[in-house]
Amino acid sequence: MTTQKKIILAVFLTGILLEAALLYFVYFNGEGNIPLYMIIYFVTFIILFNAYLILKKFTDERKSDSSLPDKVTVRLLKILNIETTVPSAYKIAFIVIAFGILFRLTLFFTQPTTSPDVYRYIWEGKLIVHGYNPFEFAPNDARLLELHSDELPAKVTFKNMTAIYPPAAQFTFSLAYLIGGESFFGLRLLFLLCEIITMIFILKLLNLKEKDPALIILYAWLPLAIMEFFINIHLDALGIAFFVVFIYLIEKEKYISSSIFFALSFLTKFLPLLILPLLLKKIGLKKSILFFVVFILVSILFYLPFLTGEHSITKFISVYLQRWEFNGSVYKILKSTFLSGGTSRILCGAMLVISIGLISIYYKRFTNGVFAVLLCLTIFSTTVYPWYLGWIAAINPFVGFYSVGSLIFLINFSNFTPLGTVWQEYLWVTLVQYIPFYFFLAIDLLLYRKKWLFNNNHSLPLEERE
Repeated sequence: MTTQKKIILAVFLTGILLEAALLYFVYFNGEGNIPLYMIIYFVTFIILFNAYLILKKFTDERKSDSSLPDKVTVRLLKILNIETTVPSAYKIAFIVIAFGILFRLTLFFTQPTTSPDVYRYIWEGKLIVHGYNPFEFAPNDARLLELHSDELPAKVTFKNMTAIYPPAAQFTFSLAYLIGGESFFGLRLLFLLCEIITMIFILKLLNLKEKDPALIILYAWLPLAIMEFFINIHLDALGIAFFVVFIYLIEKEKYISSSIFFALSFLTKFLPLLILPLLLKKIGLKKSILFFVVFILVSILFYLPFLTGEHSITKFISVYLQRWEFNGSVYKILKSTFLSGGTSRILCGAMLVISIGLISIYYKRFTNGVFAVLLCLTIFSTTVYPWYLGWIAAINPFVGFYSVGSLIFLINFSNFTPLGTVWQEYLWVTLVQYIPFYFFLAIDLLLYRKKWLFNNNHSLPLEERE
């Protein structure tokens, strides 16, 4: 048996093992079993890590493989417009993506387990389809009684709050409602499409940067993306898809089309605004003007249908920045001292702004700069829900920080909070998550610094320099 066949067999076996774990969850989850969710999360992550180690061990053999690729691989490379001198190396990547799709399909009919956010998505989609503006009408508004059902808006949290998600999200909610009504099917179907797009464009970006295509496994098989986006059905799957396409297009120097996808990502969640300073250096002042004009026009176009009555989303942003907090690290350290919560927020915000400014000045490669901004956001944020890490997880295959992988693995412990009868955070959970994270982060930064110095003093192959 050739080395490549052995690798493919190993990938198949680990993929089947991961699929078996997810099937076990589907069968026993019932109406939402949080302890089971946490166990399956850890188990599938360990399986992913083992698959990654197998692929990493045989990197050299896969790169030097000169065998002719099969017809399916050649056809897929042509469809995806991926040009490569080692087409046979992409066979494993396509197998990984196929399993990634299977994992997501497996969870299509499970119940949300650790978060009820999806009920707001469906409720707001229902409002739009029935002609109501979700930015005007809160779920507990008496004028909406005719739309009430057994589950909606009963299962929506913060019923006194109007819509909190931007227009691209709202249009997605309404489309999902048209597809599946009050079921989860419509959202899961749309998010499956988003995840396929994300995986494809991560693969295309890996090819563009001449990196190992098998690194797609770090996202395609990632339990956080699979379980948070298809069990708990979080909106981030949509924003991440637009975001990854934006990064690919801007790395290809297609600035107008990249601006459109940047706007769509922003119109799903506001997080992409943080990398605006990086764009000035990447595309220059003159081209930035056109980029921002397109961005503003697309944003206005999406907001126009909702600009009636009092627009509440700015109020939510204010409340979020002033009051929301969960699972932060630096913020908790500051708050545990003599500083007040408000002062701690200001300091964290100031450190984040300074960090973004420094990154914008000194970054060498745009994708790495984006990763650095998302890393600083994770460090200084007052709120770090597990699904928030999906954004940095989509970029980590290009950087490979073990600290990020550590946090993605250990953030599962934060699910002890919804597991309790009373919403509370635990100090030991914070320590378990963040002590390993900062330990590995120090190592990552030292290794990255050495690599950067080496790159500036020696001639390396292109894939090493990236």
